[in-house]
Amino acid sequence: MRLILISIILFWGATACKNKYQKAADELAANAPAPINMNAGKEKYTVQIPNGWTTKNRLAYGIEYYFLLAPKTADDPNTTINIISEFMQNLSLDDYLAGTIQSIKKSIPSAAVVGQGEIVATGLKGAWYTYNMEVQGIETTIVSYLFPKNGVAYIITAGTQPKDAQKYRKTFDQVAESFKFAEE
Repeated sequence: MRLILISIILFWGATACKNKYQKAADELAANAPAPINMNAGKEKYTVQIPNGWTTKNRLAYGIEYYFLLAPKTADDPNTTINIISEFMQNLSLDDYLAGTIQSIKKSIPSAAVVGQGEIVATGLKGAWYTYNMEVQGIETTIVSYLFPKNGVAYIITAGTQPKDAQKYRKTFDQVAESFKFAEE
């Protein structure tokens, strides 16, 4: 039902190299349903890009991603934020959030939700949740932010190593809080 877990897949695979991160991304993708409700958002939006980060658009696993990539180091190779969109299937934000969390728990057995709440970005009400998981021996902390508009969820998913989660959380929140739909 929920395909939001796909947004985390490219947390590891953003660089497209065949390494342990790409293998973990491929494993998650293999277990995910077809992305039939993805790429639903046609609204233009902006977000603040953190200093030193780069951006790129990429089509992968049938999903259009917009990436914000932290500078890579040997100690921190994959801190990433991505933005995707999904048709909410006529659900309220609360019901969509509950279904998304249930889908993640079902699709990623190691996922442990450790928090959730509300967020406001430039006057737009949304929701967030965070969880820890392990795939192919790679531990990750994920924070996802959901912003609905016209029946579509715009999903900002940020991920890093658990040891860096506290260090990056403020940056992740700032990016999410800067989310804004472009003026018509």
